[in-house]
Order: sequence, then C-alpha cells, then structure tokens
Amino acid sequence: MSSRLKSLGFGSKRKSSANIQPNSVASPNGSTSTTGTPPPPNSSQTSLPPMNQPGIPGRPPSYTYNNVQGRPQSPMPPGQPQMAHHPPPIDTRQPYVPGAPQLGPPQPPGYGGAYGQVPPQPAMPQMQNQFGPARPAEVEGAGRNNKAQLIVGIDFGTTFSGVAFAFATNTEAKEDIITEWPGAGNQTKQKIPTVLYYDQYQKVVGWGPDIADALAPTGYPKPGVQKVEWFKLQLMLSGNTYIDPINLPPLPPGKSEIDVAADYLFKLRQAMRVQLQKTLGEVFNREERNIRYFLTVPAIWNDAGKAATRAAAIQAGFIRDENDNRLTLVTEPEAAAMFCSKTGLLNLKIHDAVLIVDCGGGTVDLIAYEVEEESPFTVAECTAGSGDSCGSTALNRNFSNILRAKIRKMKLPDGSKTAGRVYAKCIMDFENRIKADFRNNGQKWAVDVGIEAEFPEAGIEEGYMTFTNEEILQCFEPVVNRILELVRNQIIAIQAQNRSLQNVLVVGGFGASEYLFQQIELHVPPQFQSKVVRPMDSVAAIVKGAVTAGITERVITSRVARRHYLMATLQPFKEGYHPEQYRVPSLDGKDRCKYTRQIFVQKGERVKIGEPVKVSFFRQVAPGATLMYEDILYACDEDVW
Repeated sequence: MSSRLKSLGFGSKRKSSANIQPNSVASPNGSTSTTGTPPPPNSSQTSLPPMNQPGIPGRPPSYTYNNVQGRPQSPMPPGQPQMAHHPPPIDTRQPYVPGAPQLGPPQPPGYGGAYGQVPPQPAMPQMQNQFGPARPAEVEGAGRNNKAQLIVGIDFGTTFSGVAFAFATNTEAKEDIITEWPGAGNQTKQKIPTVLYYDQYQKVVGWGPDIADALAPTGYPKPGVQKVEWFKLQLMLSGNTYIDPINLPPLPPGKSEIDVAADYLFKLRQAMRVQLQKTLGEVFNREERNIRYFLTVPAIWNDAGKAATRAAAIQAGFIRDENDNRLTLVTEPEAAAMFCSKTGLLNLKIHDAVLIVDCGGGTVDLIAYEVEEESPFTVAECTAGSGDSCGSTALNRNFSNILRAKIRKMKLPDGSKTAGRVYAKCIMDFENRIKADFRNNGQKWAVDVGIEAEFPEAGIEEGYMTFTNEEILQCFEPVVNRILELVRNQIIAIQAQNRSLQNVLVVGGFGASEYLFQQIELHVPPQFQSKVVRPMDSVAAIVKGAVTAGITERVITSRVARRHYLMATLQPFKEGYHPEQYRVPSLDGKDRCKYTRQIFVQKGERVKIGEPVKVSFFRQVAPGATLMYEDILYACDEDVW
C-alpha cells in the first residue's frame, strides 16, 4: 500500500476516506507503507448538514453558561481545559502492554501529560535548523505550476471582512486594500460587515454595506426580510464543542452554513472583481483565470471547518473545483506574522520567539513562532496553537444582556417600536464607538437613542441612554479574562522550551480595543510588559499578511501537531491482555486483536513541512482477492492512553 497524505499545512485537501479492511496489520518490517505528512482531521468533509436553529431573528447570539456535559463554554472560567473534542471514531480504550516505550517526543508542559504506552514506532525524521529558500509564492497548497502574478488575500471574518491584492513581480510588492464597496457611498472602508439579508424566497437582497434595499425607513429589515450574521462560526461546528449552535443566529430555511457563506463570498467576489478591473484594467482581464487566492481561517479551526470554507469558496466561484489549486487557506496568526516580519516590526534573532495574539470577531487565536533563520527569514511553530470563541462577539452578547435589562425597566409593551429603536441604536453605538474606546477610566457613555420620553429608571434622560463604566466593564471582564488565561498558558509553554520571548504581538479587529491591549500589558509577567506591541494597522494586518503569504518565500518550516494521527490495525492477540471479544482469526493462522491502533504522529510533536512521515504495514490477502484497498486515516484531539 502506498498513499500520499497531505501535510499539516493549511489549505490541504483530501479525497473522501473509505472503510478500512479488517485485515490491516501493523508490522515494523512490513512490505508496504503509508507515506506522507499527516493531513488535518475531517478534511474529507466538503459539506456539512444545515445548522438552522430556532431563535428570534436579529437576536445577538450568546455563549451559554449552562453546564452541559462535555461542552466547555466561552468565555471559559479558569481551570477548565482550553478546548474539548470528541474521541476518534475507533475504540481507543484498548490497553497496551505495560512497559512498552512511549511514542514520540515528550509533550511540552501544559499540553497534556504522558500518553498511553504503545508499540514501538518508526523513528521520525530529524529536525534540521537549516532550511533552504523556497521559490517566490511557494506556500503550502499554492498553485506552484501557475505563473500568475496577481495575488488576492481575503480576510473572511465573523463580523467584518476585507480584501487586499498585489500585482506581484517580486517579493517587495506592496499590498493594496480594496476600500471602495457598493452601498458605502463616498466612504472608504478597509473592512465591511460580514452580514446578509434574505427575502422570504431565500434571495439575497442586501449584503455587507449594500443594505438599502433590505431595510425599511425605520432602519429595521423590511417585512419578510431576515438578517443573517455570524454565520462564519457555523462553518466549524462539526466536531467542535466550544461553540453552542443554539445561541447562533438562525440560518434561512433550506440554507446550509456553506450555502450562506458561499452567498456572502459570491457578493464579495463580485465587488472585488469590479474594483480590480478599475484598478488594473486589461491586466486583470488577462490574469483573472490565474489569480491565486489566499483565504484566512482561525488557527483553532478543525479541518471540517476548513473543508467547509473551501467548499463555500468553490461554490462562490473563486475556483472551479477541488482540483483547482489556486486557493490556499492561511491561518490568521500566520498571516499576521508574515505581515509583521515583512514590515520590520519584529527585530528577532535566531531562537527568539514571538507570540501572536489574534483577536477577531468570533475567535481569539494564539500561536508562538521561533526564529530558525534570519536570512532568509524562517520560523517554526514553538508551541501548539490555542484559542477560544472569546472574540468581540462575546462582548456584544454581554452588552445585549445589560441593554435588555435596562429596556425592561422602561416597562413598554411587547413589540414596542420605541424599545426596538433604543436597542438598535445602542447596539450600533457599542459596536462602532464604545467597544474600541473603552479604557475602564470611570467614563460614562451616553448614546443618542432618539426619543423624547424620559425613562430615568432605565438611564434615559434628554434623549440619551447612559451606561456607566461598571456596566461596560461587565461586558469586557469575562471575555478579557479568558484571553489573559490563553496568553498566560502560551507564555508558560514558551518558557518551558527555554526560548526567549521577544514580542507579544496583538492583532485583529478586537486587538484594536484599548482596554484589551492595556490588560494584556498589565497581566503578562513584568519582564514582558514592554514587549507587548501592536502594529499601527492591526485591523489590516491579517488581510495584508494573506497577500504576503503569496508573494514571499516560505516562512514557516515546521508545525506542532495539534492532534494525534493514527490508523486502525490488527495487532497479535495477547492472551489475558486483549479482550476476548476482540479476537479475530487471520490468514497466517495467528489470532489478532481488532480495534488496536498505530499512532504515527503524536500530538505536540514537531512535523517538518514537506517531509514525509513513513509508517510500515502489511496486509494478508487471500488468493484471488483484490489487491486494491483503502484505509482510513484517523485524527484524535484527545490524549490517547
């Protein structure tokens, strides 16, 4: 058996896996092998079931604090694990022989204890410090055979999205951000809302900033029009337990999360094409079929989410099909690191580490990189990435709860237009002003709610609703505390590897929050407080970094495996050790035990990009039987014992 398995690099694709044959047998001296770098799990799924959930249209989602078993909530209280996952789809409870050697290198402190003892495995390739320069635009998953010079980066965010491009003739090409969008008038916007409006026939009648046809004069959606937002989070629900689908806004009837994401990306692509034609003219018409797209995704996304994102991009028309390699998925912190390294913000030397804290609308991603070479600049993942769904949308949920409590004090009848107007104006002001400017300095915040009546018990006087510093602090504290916990854990992991942390780089839309930046500075260890930095253009760092990924040499040389990769095998049956019900006969007359496994990449292990991982197997085949078969590659997030 010989099969190529895609690398840990983002943007990888897999064919759908077939069922493993019951007579696959692990053998250290087998005649056949599985060769490749392990792919991410679940990436064979290119479509996910609809996640339509009942709820009130337009109601901001929340992350419930109900203590549902197996589902840590966001923001998560201290002491809980950072993420929870389901076990792999095989029986992993089988014990191994006591005293058998542990597979793979030891885990860094803070990322799980010792693993289960397993049979000896083939040695992993030795890590090398030297890494030769790659060709320009050589990024994992990119179309290396294409000579296209036009690179387009897409920051598809939970709340806001952006597009940048470079007509790249060399690695010094400058990234330009598209700032003119339909419906925005004379305003220029680097990021536009990730929002759609559907009519009762599931036709898109408004998107991003172009929503005039979807709204009534009151500013609310017209009758029969449904506002859909935060749908990006639904792309990663399969296999994830820290996002609660019940508290996400409902999708339109008959639409899956991939359909909705594709509708938005289609509109984004249409507007992008118009602007690129204006800017590049005939050059765009000539190069459009060869454009390479670099689409950002959160680092904590599982591979079902990445596969769903790719499927949405295909459905939106960015590429033709799965075989078109012009689309690469780039993690958001990786894009930020590439942008900052190009701009010279980070002055790093060999073995220095930088921690990227990417704070977005839906998720916060953290990952640490260690410098391997200064020229050409290359880095390796220093720790396994971490994160949670504690982005700025969690602030909106908290603010919505406080606002609803204040509105109830107005004692207005159900369905009151006045109450709806107050709610809408306050939510908008929180999103556009309070969220970014809050500093916890005792300031009160007055919002013009446009009503003449006085409701002093609700904080409304002279047409303004007032929010105290303490009320806004209640929105921030649980979310920021979770982020601080993630930062703290990453710093501990970096120190455990005896690396010198030189910068804590805060990026992303939520990263522009003054209070969040202030709190990160205050709560990192004293020796790192002066090393917390934020680029001047932190909001655009991700989308510009996505373009940088397409026009520079390969930067990241190795990754830390975020999960185990394994295959089901039939090990020799051991009397008194393996359960009797798992005994199966084999063609060589020896009984074997089913549901055993062979792990060939250990969670927490460094895997070099582009270098294969080889594992030997043999298969017993009866005379006349087919010699063609397929095996399942499993991925497991749990600590395997």
